[in-house]
Amino acid sequence: MGIKAVRGIAAGIALALPLAVLAQVPQPIAGSVKKVTGEAVLHRGSDRIPIKEGLHLLPHDVLETAAGASLGFILQDGTRVAMGANTTLEIDRFLYEPSEGKLTLLLRLVRGAMVYVSGKMAQLSPDSVRVETPVGVVGLRGTELGISLEGT
Repeated sequence: MGIKAVRGIAAGIALALPLAVLAQVPQPIAGSVKKVTGEAVLHRGSDRIPIKEGLHLLPHDVLETAAGASLGFILQDGTRVAMGANTTLEIDRFLYEPSEGKLTLLLRLVRGAMVYVSGKMAQLSPDSVRVETPVGVVGLRGTELGISLEGT
């Protein structure tokens, strides 16, 4: 094997190493499940996880309740969300680093019903909090909100 080949392999390893390290960095916890009744599942990537009280939630998690089920969770900034039966909700984005001015919350209600009670993020940066639905976007300005999507 020539010197050029060895250098090429070394360069490839050097480029791949930072990517491997980044892939191992855990995502910050967005919040946790406080109450669940009935059957509810969390979709995290290709994993399907039964939801139990105390389960930590991450950005991009999709929560889904079955018929007759409900769940409530609280985010790191104190935002509280309750989901009704037959509801699918994604925590699309969550970043709460107030000391660095990094505040973002985007929830996507795909179907069903939810109640939102704002936490500190909506107080500190009202423009950084949104709920998207198939029929529109709601900007939240430090408030309580209930949404029910019918026919979804």
